[in-house]
Amino acid sequence: MQSIVFTVTNDISYDQRMHRICSSLAAHGYQVRIIGVNRVGSIPLPIPPLYGTSYQQQRLNCVFQKGPLFYLEFNIKLLIILCSLSYDIACAIDLDTILPVWVATWFRSKKRVYDAHEYFTEMKEVRSRPRVQAVWKWIERTAVPHFKQGYTVNQHLADLFYNRLQIKLEVIRNLPSGQNQPNISHTNTIQKGAVLAEEPKKQDHLLYTFTSNKLVQLINNQFKSKFIIYQGAVNQGRAFEQLIPAMQWVNAPLLIVGQGNFLAQTTALIKEYGLEQKVFIHPPIPPAELKMLTPKAHIGITIFEPEGINQYYSLANRFFDYMAAGIPQVCVNYPMYAEIVKAQPFAFLINNTESSTIASALNNLLSDDVLYNRLQQECSKATKVLNWENESNQLIAFYSRL
Repeated sequence: MQSIVFTVTNDISYDQRMHRICSSLAAHGYQVRIIGVNRVGSIPLPIPPLYGTSYQQQRLNCVFQKGPLFYLEFNIKLLIILCSLSYDIACAIDLDTILPVWVATWFRSKKRVYDAHEYFTEMKEVRSRPRVQAVWKWIERTAVPHFKQGYTVNQHLADLFYNRLQIKLEVIRNLPSGQNQPNISHTNTIQKGAVLAEEPKKQDHLLYTFTSNKLVQLINNQFKSKFIIYQGAVNQGRAFEQLIPAMQWVNAPLLIVGQGNFLAQTTALIKEYGLEQKVFIHPPIPPAELKMLTPKAHIGITIFEPEGINQYYSLANRFFDYMAAGIPQVCVNYPMYAEIVKAQPFAFLINNTESSTIASALNNLLSDDVLYNRLQQECSKATKVLNWENESNQLIAFYSRL
């Protein structure tokens, strides 16, 4: 069976898409390795696989942690490894690892794959800096056309890549597992970092073991009743400038689980609006723990600013994670979300990201039990169709053709 190496610029810990892909391929007999970067505060390897068989995990140590010098250092080290490592296929995840994958596979006559998690050059943090965007667009024009095989997360992005770069990408969506979705319950018991939760109308008791004492305390104190969750990158373009002010008028607290380039500004917004006892930020937690945490929330949030192609044609992981956890969500009415919700109406769509609109939608879900229960039932129905067990078949078929 062939061996595959995947390359990312994150620390591997919280990348659920890559854990799904790597463990699924390993379960089908492929020899899989993923290479990321060692960040300050990275949790020890290996990260337990979400599905199937374990696989090799590696982090590169870098002196620089961000900016041009980080990308230069990381890509040089990655190129050296890819020129010496044994593999049959190398897969570049987004533009920030594409150059060493292209050069190494060309030099060694190996197969190469491009996995576009998003449209990199249209991310707000890139688009808002013209000189930076110009560099990434040059890399895109230079390298991407040399990748004849690849995939992305939705058809709209696949069409965009074809129209702009004349490359055909297949679609492999980042769907969660449809199996063993937990029934949640709520109590106020802390047992050495564990929370035993117990909620009315749900039968099973499930012991949650979280490595973070802060998270345990939040669940047992501030989140005794209904709370709202945002999980994922705290980055530019995620509409935190509108979400945080909206929480002034929402009748439940908000838990943000994530980190990113807009974290400092989000923290400042919380203080500016006096929401320190209503909006809480927690660093990312491992995928297995997040899978246990999400169903405890009452509502999820999937919102992006409308400006920029990358946001407008996004299909966020959390959109499906909330669905699989059985919690209704407030979501932007952009093309991919609207298309899915039309067929599987498990989310409450909003037409803009103004603070008043967000607050009204959240309060509507908090107060309207009929609406909430209907959306919750639709979550259960949708998970039977939109799940990784079905989607992974396309992944395996893709690599079997290489």
